[in-house]
Amino acid sequence: MVTKQLRNIRWLTLFRRLNTSAILLALSIFFVSSAYSQDVQVTARVDSNHILIGDWLALHLEVKHRDNTSIIWPQIADSLPGIEIVKRGEVQTQKNGTDVLEKIDYVITSFDSGTVVVPPLTFLYTVVGDSTKRQSETSPIPIFVQTVEVDTSLDIRDIKPPISLSITFAELLPYILGLIGLGGLGWLFYYVWNKRRKGESLIPEAPKRPAHEVALEALRSLESEHLYQRGKIKEHYSQLTDIVRTYIERRFNVMAMEMVTDEIISSKNISTLEKNVREPLNDLLTLSDYVKFAKLQPSEKENETSITTAAMFVEETWRTVPVEPVQQLTEEVKA
Repeated sequence: MVTKQLRNIRWLTLFRRLNTSAILLALSIFFVSSAYSQDVQVTARVDSNHILIGDWLALHLEVKHRDNTSIIWPQIADSLPGIEIVKRGEVQTQKNGTDVLEKIDYVITSFDSGTVVVPPLTFLYTVVGDSTKRQSETSPIPIFVQTVEVDTSLDIRDIKPPISLSITFAELLPYILGLIGLGGLGWLFYYVWNKRRKGESLIPEAPKRPAHEVALEALRSLESEHLYQRGKIKEHYSQLTDIVRTYIERRFNVMAMEMVTDEIISSKNISTLEKNVREPLNDLLTLSDYVKFAKLQPSEKENETSITTAAMFVEETWRTVPVEPVQQLTEEVKA
C-alpha cells in the first residue's frame, strides 16, 4: 500500500512539472508573437464606405514596422469579388529613426449595387536573425454601392447632357494633310495632261552644253579612234567635217549641215572672221570634200594636221558673238 502511494505521488509531481513547462512555453510563444505583432501594424482604409455605382474610390494600404523587418506585400488581382482595380500606385516609404512606414494607394470601383467587401489582405514579414515567416492581416472593409434613383414617372433621359468639345488642331491635321495631298495629285494630273497636250517631255531637259565644249570633246574622241592610221581616210574626214559643221551651226547660226563649203565660207557670220581663221577652215572643208567625193588621198602631213586645224578654229572662234538668227539664214538658204 505504501509503495502504491509513493508511485502516485511521483506521477503527480511529474505531471505538475510538465504542466508548468507547457504553461511557460505557451506564455513565451504568446509574448513573442505579441511583441512581433506590435512591431508590424497593417491597416486598410477607404475614403468613404458609400459610393455610387461606377464611381472611383481610393483604397489606402499602410504598414508600420521596424527597420529590421522585411515586408512581403500581398498580390492583389485585377479584380476582387464585386470590386475592380482601376489603378495601382507605387509603394512609398518613409523612415523616422528605426520606424518605417510603407504605403500604397489603389483606385477601385464597383459595378454591382449592394454591399461589397474589401477582403482581409495578408502581409507576410520576417525579422532579421529569424527566418520564420509571420503574417498580419487587415480588417475587412464593407462598401455600400448605391444606384442612381430613377423616377419612373419621368421620360427616360441621360444622367447628364452630352458635353460639347471644341475641335483641336490635332484633330483637324489629318484632314488638312489629306486636302494638301489631293491638291498635289490634282496639280500633278494637270501638269502631265498639259505636257502631253503640248507634246513636251514630262521631265525638263538639261541645259545644252556650250557648242565649243561638245566640239572639242568630239575631236578628242575622233583622234583616239586613229581612223586614218587604219586606212579609213574617208570615215575620218566625214566625221571631222560633221563635227566642224555642227559647231558652226550651233555657234554662228549658220545652217552648215545643209550648205556646201562655198556657201558656208561666204555666209555673213563666217565671212566676217579674220583671214587667218577663215582660210584654214576653207582649206579643211575643201580637202574633206575632195576626199569624200573625189577619193583624193591626202598626204600624211594633211592627215596629221586635220584635227589640229579643226581644234584651232573652235578655240579661236568660240567667243565670237553670232550676228544673224537661224530663222533668217534658213530663209536665205531656201531662196
